[in-house]
Amino acid sequence: MSVRSAALIIVALHQFFAAADLAEAQRQKGKLGGGAGFAWLSDPDLQLGSTATVGGFIGLRLNDNFSIEGGVYFNRVNRVYNVFGEPLDKEPVVITPDFRFESTRYHADGTVVINLGRRHPFHPFILVGGGIQRRDEKRTNFSIDTEPDTGLEILIPEVGPKETRYLPNAIVGGGADIYFMYNLAARAEVRVWVPKSWNERTFALFFAATYFF
Repeated sequence: MSVRSAALIIVALHQFFAAADLAEAQRQKGKLGGGAGFAWLSDPDLQLGSTATVGGFIGLRLNDNFSIEGGVYFNRVNRVYNVFGEPLDKEPVVITPDFRFESTRYHADGTVVINLGRRHPFHPFILVGGGIQRRDEKRTNFSIDTEPDTGLEILIPEVGPKETRYLPNAIVGGGADIYFMYNLAARAEVRVWVPKSWNERTFALFFAATYFF
């Protein structure tokens, strides 16, 4: 067998298996994924800062370019502030805190994912949608008292009630799927949840693994 014949056979086999993978990929209508990343929470009155976020999603592929997804995401911040409402967790010196503020946000989403171009190893997308956000917030005020036996000052926490709100929000974002196999991909995306006020948005940088079935 000549080198040319062997090369032609290898190319033919490659094309055959590539076509088989493509046909299998076209039959896959479902996808399931989950991961973690970083979130930046905004508030009109306080600097909530950044935190970790985790989430997962399930989706239905309509074709190579359009799919619908439903997902849930979670993030939480817990910071202490001075009397001026400035965060103290990054201060180089010890300052008596005035209060602690905890904010937990749960997101339940429905989105339309629009992939750009055909399904290749690098497949960028944009997403738009809406959802509901549950927001649990609690403030703990601190007062100073004196220990009678030692004369040392101690902090007395006064825990306030937890307030729960449900906020509808719009969702926009974008990213890319990076395929390692026809049914397994890594996902990197940015996602912004925007309730009625832009000053209460949540911004996330999210990394996930997606399985197609």
